[in-house]
Amino acid sequence: MYTKTITPETTSVTIELPENFVGEHVRVIAVIERKEKPRKAKSLEEIRKRYSKFPEADLSKFKFDRDEANDFD
Repeated sequence: MYTKTITPETTSVTIELPENFVGEHVRVIAVIERKEKPRKAKSLEEIRKRYSKFPEADLSKFKFDRDEANDFD
């Protein structure tokens, strides 16, 4: 895999690929990268407020049996 970040000056861009890419099928994908930083929660109260709209699930009685989950017979 080869990754290179560029800032195009025009709508036409020419790229140079590594020598071992010659003769291979190559996929070129153009994606705009955002430079936004993820929001950080300022407090535990803000986290509670953000996620309070989702229903809470009671997992106190939940039991997971790994052997039963992997038994495909």
